[in-house]
Formats: sequence, structure tokens, C-alpha cells
Amino acid sequence: MPDINLNFFAEGGDQDLTELLDATKIFRKAFNSAGAPITPFNERHPCPGINKNCTDEAQKEFIKLQSYSHHATSTCKIGPRKDPMAVLDSKFRVHGVENLRVVDASAFPKVPGAFPVCPTFMLAEKASADILSEPEEKA
Repeated sequence: MPDINLNFFAEGGDQDLTELLDATKIFRKAFNSAGAPITPFNERHPCPGINKNCTDEAQKEFIKLQSYSHHATSTCKIGPRKDPMAVLDSKFRVHGVENLRVVDASAFPKVPGAFPVCPTFMLAEKASADILSEPEEKA
């Protein structure tokens, strides 16, 4: 079984967690201001119950441990052949393998953001231009 670590919160993690907690507090305040019959709001997480008594650190830990994204990226980094972590050259060709390219979100050297669809479209546009600009191989 592979060990998959998406490295959530690896860089700037505390700032990100603080901002997610701040957003949680804003939503909590909005829900709780709705009044009857909606309130009191019985929260399930990150701070369960009606009379909440959770520390910020406990809530941040919950958010960190429960975060999941199906937008995994950056597993086939673009970079020079001398970079031991680089898999692709700047034209999306796999180092050391002929006639194979990787043109998807895995080519990013770093995760481009929370929702990588637009950067992936841009990457595909560049790859298309690179592929189409190469002369056809003669059979």
C-alpha cells in the first residue's frame, strides 16, 4: 500500500489553518445569529455541541487532520534533468523516455492553488503549442 502524503499545510500551514479557523468562526456566528427555530445550532465539528468550549488549537488540529482534497498535483515535476526530483522537461517530455509526455496537473513543481483547473488548462495550452510546433516524425 503506498504512503500518500499530500503535504497539506507543509508551507505556511499555521497561517492557512488560522484563516480556515477564522472562516469557521464567521460561519458559526452567522448560523448562530439566525435565531429560532434554527438555533441553538448543535455543531458536529470542529467544536461539537451547543455550548462550545474548544480551544483554537484543538479546532485547528481537527481541520488539519480532516482536510482532504482530490486535486492531487505535482507528482511529475517539470525541471532540468539535473534536478533529481524533476520528471519532465519544459516541453512535458519524460526524462529518459522517448515519445512520452505528461500533460496534466501532476506536472506542476508546486501545487498551484486550491482548485487547479485553470492552471491545468493553461498548462495544456502550452503543451498543445509545444507538441504542434514540433515537426512530424517521418515513418
